[in-house]
Amino acid sequence: MSALRHTTRFPSADAEVVGALGFAPGRYGVAPRRLPDWTRRQIPDPGFDFVVGMTSGVRVALTTRASVIELELAVIGIAPGAPALVELVVDGELRATVSIPADEQTLLAADGSPTQERPPTRVSFDVARTENRASSVELWLPHTAAVELVALRADASFAPSRDGRPIWLHHGSSISQCGEASAPTRTWPAIAAALGGVSLRSLGFSGNAVGDPFVARTIRDHPADAISIEIGINVVNGDLMRRRAFGPILHGVLDTIREGHPTTPLMVLGPIPCPSLESMPGPTVIDPTTGQAASAGNVRELDRGAMSLGTVRQVLHEVLSSRSDDPFLFALDGRELLPETEIGDLDDGLHPNAAAYERMGRRFADHAFAPGGPFSPSAAPRP
Repeated sequence: MSALRHTTRFPSADAEVVGALGFAPGRYGVAPRRLPDWTRRQIPDPGFDFVVGMTSGVRVALTTRASVIELELAVIGIAPGAPALVELVVDGELRATVSIPADEQTLLAADGSPTQERPPTRVSFDVARTENRASSVELWLPHTAAVELVALRADASFAPSRDGRPIWLHHGSSISQCGEASAPTRTWPAIAAALGGVSLRSLGFSGNAVGDPFVARTIRDHPADAISIEIGINVVNGDLMRRRAFGPILHGVLDTIREGHPTTPLMVLGPIPCPSLESMPGPTVIDPTTGQAASAGNVRELDRGAMSLGTVRQVLHEVLSSRSDDPFLFALDGRELLPETEIGDLDDGLHPNAAAYERMGRRFADHAFAPGGPFSPSAAPRP
């Protein structure tokens, strides 16, 4: 192996961490976060705070002639733990995947206390370059864990990425964070972004796509050439609001985004199927005997304004219909990404499995990025 004489520690001016909107100081390095630092005091609970630090869609991006690259990082997972993957993409092509086993990770219990502590580990990649020119290199970080970035080393100099692709910013639930995907580059937003030729910014927050104002302001203030929001399932999962509140909150989210992106194509995605919640209100529980999602709600509460997924879809239709004067606003029923005929791929009755995410990514790209689609240059009239 060539000597790795070129090195930088994070945070670094020599390598971009794409998708990280903030950083928290860690024990060994810095922890990328998918929301800005100013949001931390507004995040309502430690679970959501941890999810923001999970690196779904986040990657270290650089331009280099290096043949060998090494990333030093500490991985923080949830006990009992599972392998965490880091993937190498060179000039848009997946070249390698490295698995960091659970016994090399710091593992946290549900209450956030450590059950196992481990120091940083190093993952090394052979870039396998075939031409004597600088390559665009991305190291996609684990989509199932949080990390601390410590250092980057290579056998040639490197600089931040010069990625000129349009930016697609997507916000959603666990069904957008995609913990069940087979690899960081195989979440459905990552697949769709690759097919659409855009650079993904992933704000998929497991359990927490509920119209939080600080998320809307983050989207408002972030550069974007296309924006999408997947919303509805978490509103029902947590039994967080009644129909009376959901419509105005959604209007408020859209109004806030439009303050910063008045003519950016903006798509609202409704929920994919979830059999136990289609006509029942939340909250959602997991049956300990079957491992399947189930409603713990009372159907009579629907008459008092409680939300089922059917109710969510009605409100989405009402809100978007009332904003028909916005030519850059689009709707997509989540059942077009995952039809009801494919609910067998909801292994727990709620989350798609890896094969389903693959199909969802291709379907979204076919819908949104195809010529004449909502995110194509000809999607809407320009002023």
